[in-house]
Amino acid sequence: MRFVLLTLLAGLLTAAAGAVTIEVPDEDLGITEIQQAVFLANPGDTVLVMSGTYDSVYSFDTPLGRRDAIVEISSDIVLLGFSRSGVRIDYTEAEYGILCQNVSESAIISNLTIVAGGSRDKGLLDDGDGRLLAAGICCVDAASPTITDVSVRTGATGIVIRTEIGSADSAPVLEGVVVARSSHHGVYIYESGSAPIIIDRCTVVDNFDYGIYVSGGNAEISNSAITHNGKYGIHAYLATPSVTYCNVYWNDQMFPNPGTGPLNYGGTLDDLTGIDGNISAEPYYCDFFGTTGYNYRVCDENPTSPQYLAGEGGVTIGAFGDGFCQGCQSPVELSSWGAIKALYRR
Repeated sequence: MRFVLLTLLAGLLTAAAGAVTIEVPDEDLGITEIQQAVFLANPGDTVLVMSGTYDSVYSFDTPLGRRDAIVEISSDIVLLGFSRSGVRIDYTEAEYGILCQNVSESAIISNLTIVAGGSRDKGLLDDGDGRLLAAGICCVDAASPTITDVSVRTGATGIVIRTEIGSADSAPVLEGVVVARSSHHGVYIYESGSAPIIIDRCTVVDNFDYGIYVSGGNAEISNSAITHNGKYGIHAYLATPSVTYCNVYWNDQMFPNPGTGPLNYGGTLDDLTGIDGNISAEPYYCDFFGTTGYNYRVCDENPTSPQYLAGEGGVTIGAFGDGFCQGCQSPVELSSWGAIKALYRR
């Protein structure tokens, strides 16, 4: 398993000899959009994005045909937001928020939010598979970026990984990522390479279909919360992903089966509750703020969330291991599915 080092981002701006940092916006260079800076960046450079909403649409050639995106990354650059909540990539008018093509793990996307409040149904009417044709982040053509501390909310599929069958290079890393309230799957892995896709310390919650769907791919899922999704929490087809130290809880909300209870695991996966550190318990998400929804942090007291310090090595399960809440009661409970559905953006 590949781990993103805690010191990775600390040296990004000075790590590579000759690398430069291009800021967005930059009045002197006439840069107002992220893609303008990406066009100027060379491998090893950093595009540092200041707080704001970025929604200018560009068109690119892909293995899926000509597709629109707000940002396309096709070289090993670093795309770094100044603030996770303050930098917003809005792909309401495009198929993808960020499109990654043929990059290695040295291509890094970090510290920003991707939203598409008006595109819940985008992709359903397109030719082909709507799960592939609209997404917050789409990785194609052996793309293996490292995606850390990113939030993807209220779009079509949250993250799509469709790379090369059998390629050892097709293995993105997702760490500290939130995927919430997508109209298709949270994370859709389709025909990935031989090396495993890493999903670690992520929160995949309240997506309309499956939380994580691994179709003919290879994945290692650890220390992650996969809860309150419309169908299965984790579903595998022609694949058997590794699942360890995860909280997979109260999924199958769209078609609940009173006879069997929530269907947290599906396809080739048996119920893994109680195996390899996996749990299934109310996560006590505690930070609901009106119409802005959840940030999906968990309580460390009153009551203590079972996710707190329950991960491998005593980390907290989910995307916000260092962002606990105190003295709170989660509004996400067994009887609150109607309230959760009200959060959907249509």
